[in-house]
Amino acid sequence: MSNGPYGKITCDCGALSLLVCGSPLAIGRDVGGKPVAFWPLEAILIGQGADELDVSPEGRGGETWACRRCEERLLYADDEAGVAVLAGHPEDISDPEPALTSSVQRRLESLSYRVVSEQ
Repeated sequence: MSNGPYGKITCDCGALSLLVCGSPLAIGRDVGGKPVAFWPLEAILIGQGADELDVSPEGRGGETWACRRCEERLLYADDEAGVAVLAGHPEDISDPEPALTSSVQRRLESLSYRVVSEQ
């Protein structure tokens, strides 16, 4: 566990929670224009409900992490990029300067994500 900043993401039914440690690599938008944050995969920890975590392959090459009970999708994980994509903009964290390599940014763009410099 990190001594730095962290956030908690909980599914709708409360059975599963994830902890996100540190700061996002960048802020972006999904294909629908909704805000997302890009985090290093190693920054994601299971807070509670490990038995409720459903990790399913996605057609885009990564995997979706969702709650088995309420089926809410909590994140998209892309092993090739080493990045987890979480919906929304993290609270209490100012917009980071993008810390993605150009190859990771290209990979995310190929998955229809767009890295932005502001919210």
